[in-house]
Amino acid sequence: MKESVSTSFGAPALDSRGPEWRRLGLFLTLGTAFFLLAVVGAAFVPLSWPDAIRRSAHPTIFVPLAVALTVRLVRRDASELAPAALFDPWPVGRVSTHWFLRGIALGCISALVFALAFGLRWVPNSQWSGTSAALILWAILSTAAAEEIAFRGYGFWRLIRLVGFWPAQVIVAGLFVVSHLTLGGYRLLPALVGNVTGSLLYGAAFARTRGVAAPIALHSGWNVAQHLLLSPLDLSATPLVPTFPHSPSVREYGAMLMIVGIVMVAAAVGIIGWRASRCDPTDAEGPRPKGAA
Repeated sequence: MKESVSTSFGAPALDSRGPEWRRLGLFLTLGTAFFLLAVVGAAFVPLSWPDAIRRSAHPTIFVPLAVALTVRLVRRDASELAPAALFDPWPVGRVSTHWFLRGIALGCISALVFALAFGLRWVPNSQWSGTSAALILWAILSTAAAEEIAFRGYGFWRLIRLVGFWPAQVIVAGLFVVSHLTLGGYRLLPALVGNVTGSLLYGAAFARTRGVAAPIALHSGWNVAQHLLLSPLDLSATPLVPTFPHSPSVREYGAMLMIVGIVMVAAAVGIIGWRASRCDPTDAEGPRPKGAA
C-alpha cells in the first residue's frame, strides 16, 4: 500500500480553516520575534572570536526557542486533532542517524560525479585543526536545525493542511531561496538550483517521516559532505582540500549546479515514491504530541 505524502496530514474542515490560519500566523509572529531576538544575541559575540562560533551563535540561540514554541503549539493542537494529523516536533529522533548518512551519501555521489567529470581531487591539508573542525561541525548542525525548524516545521505542516503538499512546497521553497539570497549572500543561480531542489528534498523527508528530525539530519549530512568534499566553509576545519585541474569555467560551474540539482531531485522523487510497506519502521516515528522523549 502506498501512502501519499500529499494527503498524509489531512485537511481542516471548512469551519476550522480560520483558526488554523490564525495558528499559523501565531507561529510566524512568535518565530519572527525569536529570530530577531537571536540576531540581537548573536551581535554580542566578539568579532575576535573564531568565525565558526560567530556562524553558530544565531542558530544556537534560535533553535531552543523555536523547538519550545513548536512543541508548545503541537501539544495544544493535540487536544483538537487526531494523532494521525500531527507531526513529531523533536529535532532528534531514532531516524536521525540513517537520514544523516543518507545526506552524506548524496554529497558523496555528487563529489564522485565531479571527480569523474571534472577531475576533482583532494589533497591533504596540513593546516587543519581539530578544534576548528569541531566548531564548524557544530555550526553546520545548528544551522541546519534552525533552517528546518523554521522552513519545514510547524509552518510547513500548517501549510500542507491548508493549501496542500505541493503548493506548500512551492511557497516554502520560494521563501527558502529569498532567505539565502538576502541573509546567506547566495548568488541567484546557486540559490535557484541548490535551494529550490534542497527545499523540495527536505520537505519530502518531512512529509514522509512525519517529523522534523529526518530533514534536519538529511540537511546536516548534506552540508557536512559539502564542507568536507566540495566547498569547505573554513580551510582550517577540513583534513582534505578539494582541488580542480583548473578553475571551472562558467559552463562547467553551471553543469556542477545541474548535477547537484539532479541528485537532489532524484532523491526527493525516491522519498515521495517510497512505499510505506517497504520503509524501515523507524523511518516514520509518528507524532509525540504529549512530549515523549
